[in-house]
Amino acid sequence: MSTIRQYLVFLTGHRIAANAPVEEIGSLSKIGAAIAFASFLAALQFGIAGWFLAMDLHIGLQVALAITFALIGAAIVLVLDRNFIFLADTRYETDKKLTYVYLGIRIFLITVIGSLSSQFTMPLFLKSELAIHAQDMKDGRYSDAKARYQEKYELSDKTTAVSKLEQRSTQLKKELQTLTPEVTRQRNASSQCFQEYRRKTSTTFAPDLDENEIIQLYAKDKRECERLEGIYRQSYRSYTAPREAELASVGEAIPQAMGAVEGAKKDIATNLAKTSQIDEAYINVASADVLSSLITHSPGVFFKYALITLLQLCLELMPILLKLQAGQSTLGHRAALAAHQNKTRVLTEINRSVSQRLHSEGELQLAQHKQALVMKNQQAELQERDLAMTKHKIVHDIANQKLLHELDELKRQGSTYGRLQNRVSYSYAQVADQFMNKVVTPTVAVASSALNSAFAKPSNANTSQTESNSARVFNFDPNSQTQLKAAS
Repeated sequence: MSTIRQYLVFLTGHRIAANAPVEEIGSLSKIGAAIAFASFLAALQFGIAGWFLAMDLHIGLQVALAITFALIGAAIVLVLDRNFIFLADTRYETDKKLTYVYLGIRIFLITVIGSLSSQFTMPLFLKSELAIHAQDMKDGRYSDAKARYQEKYELSDKTTAVSKLEQRSTQLKKELQTLTPEVTRQRNASSQCFQEYRRKTSTTFAPDLDENEIIQLYAKDKRECERLEGIYRQSYRSYTAPREAELASVGEAIPQAMGAVEGAKKDIATNLAKTSQIDEAYINVASADVLSSLITHSPGVFFKYALITLLQLCLELMPILLKLQAGQSTLGHRAALAAHQNKTRVLTEINRSVSQRLHSEGELQLAQHKQALVMKNQQAELQERDLAMTKHKIVHDIANQKLLHELDELKRQGSTYGRLQNRVSYSYAQVADQFMNKVVTPTVAVASSALNSAFAKPSNANTSQTESNSARVFNFDPNSQTQLKAAS
């Protein structure tokens, strides 16, 4: 029994020793038995589903597929229930709200899986009703398909066209057999005329007239009869020719129309055969459409279906209901307490780590702030130095500008005085040259010639004295320091 109890407790997610006391286990073994029963029920439902799905396969494949589906269903329920029971049993008091969330999820999954599997389990309880309703659905689908395909291939229109053509052919034949009164009158007149002509020729006898003479005697009557016959034949042809042509065209159209009708019937029959084959293969007691339609149209079947589904859901929810009723076990409480302590320790370590990180971040921010202040002071000093150098440069540039301005002014003044001095010197030199050439030189020449003629042999002393007394030289150079030089 200890081994069985270990297995049952294992189904709830816990592991125990063989000699574990009953007080620690609590109701876990009962919940494990409920999980095993729910897994068996799910395996049965999924196995039936696999059996119906493989209905058209070989018996070996059908059994293999049923076993595979049964294992899948048992595994799904076992995993879901085992995890839910373990999580609900090992939750701490502050996390009980999550239990109801898991409960809602589990109920939703059970409802979905139960609704799917009930499509295959219901034929076991509603076999006769489903079989009768499936046959009714097949008949209804066959009638609907027949009407739909007849409308698709326009069978009624094609049949109506054939009937109209046959009616027109019968009418034309009747019209050809029954002539109009006018044509009948013309035919009777022509026949009566010929009868009268034959009567006259046959009843006329004379000893002096032979047969040819008698015929010549009634030639006018014969021509009249032939004229009446020609009129009759022309009227007959005018009456019958269009009807015969129409009858011929109708006779050609009738086989074509009948061929179209036969082709439509063959297409309809082919499609109906395919539809019937599909309906026979897939509309059966395990079809969801059959079950849904039967539940909708039969209140008694719906009531039975609801009771079976409710019973199925209760059986599958039995482990959860037992868990909610039993509460938390000793093993679960111990695991929850250990998990809570571990969580508290981890949160404490996380908080300590966060506190240290915040402290280090604060110190880092303070150091960064101090470094920013030092850098700002250095930048202020650099800016002051730059301002001083800029000011000194500006003052120096202003002084240089003033000196350059003064130098330019001096150059301008010097160049103006030089130009004036050159102009004056040039004027004085030109005037002196003109005076010397025009006044002094001629005068000296005249005086010299006069003196030479007066004193033919003068002494050297007298000659020197005479030359010094006779001429004076004036310096008109403005650059010279002496204003006047004279020789006597």
